[in-house]
Amino acid sequence: MESPREINQVVYPEVMPPLSPSRSLLSGDGDDATVAGVARDIDDDSLSVLSMESCPDPAGRRGFTVADDEPERPVYEAWEVVYGGDSVDWWTWKSIFGIKLGLKWKTLDDGFLNLNPLSGYDQGELAELCANAVQEYDAKAPKKGKSYAQDLANRVFHLDAGIYNKVQHLMEDKMRTSNKTPFRRREWRIVVLEEGEFQMTELLPERKKKGLFRRREKPAVSRFFIVLRGEEVKATKEDGGWRLFNRHSNPWWRIDSRETLEARRQHREHFEKVNSKLRARRGPVIRDMTDVRRV
Repeated sequence: MESPREINQVVYPEVMPPLSPSRSLLSGDGDDATVAGVARDIDDDSLSVLSMESCPDPAGRRGFTVADDEPERPVYEAWEVVYGGDSVDWWTWKSIFGIKLGLKWKTLDDGFLNLNPLSGYDQGELAELCANAVQEYDAKAPKKGKSYAQDLANRVFHLDAGIYNKVQHLMEDKMRTSNKTPFRRREWRIVVLEEGEFQMTELLPERKKKGLFRRREKPAVSRFFIVLRGEEVKATKEDGGWRLFNRHSNPWWRIDSRETLEARRQHREHFEKVNSKLRARRGPVIRDMTDVRRV
């Protein structure tokens, strides 16, 4: 292993982030730094250009990194989805003897959907939260015959289409970023999903059903608390790791190339033999140059 070496890196003010990703500096204990210091060799190809290792946080916050001797350790991340639907205004268009017979409505396209990471949890706290969610479900529904994992899968499946797509894109980005090595396979799964309300006061407002056929009033802004768990599911010690392929790759290209070259060589040798026999039958060609006039 090469000895640590000093490198220089430009320090950007907090109000001026770098325009292009820069290589992060790692000290001996794995902490990120944004100033010149001792750096160790890392494979930049295994890092996303949008990761915290490529773009250090201006405030100095550090990302969680799995230790070298614990590659199979599961990792937890907490996220929230804040969803505000489009505004809908209702009003009656006809009334007979005080009975509303029809409704009109208009929808304003002013909704929003935000996905935010929640960094105020440590790994142990999230692992315990996940275990408690399973225990609480098993204690409340022992006779339903449905496991916590199945109930969670059903609730995720029935999410609003916009929320589902947002979370799905998050999962795809996490899978793509954490599987850049050909030696290890990692997967991310949702292990906790809690639906609530975006709370701005200490207590939530009281909501009661009004009338026989009216539903309970929904909150203006919904909040979904999500915990992801990433873990290594497969590893290989094969030389060079798992091989790469795509829709245009040909695993038999070496065989095809060798056979094609052999066929071309035989074809070329065949024509060389035919030409040599033709030349032998004709004999040498002698031209009479006596009548050629000089220019």
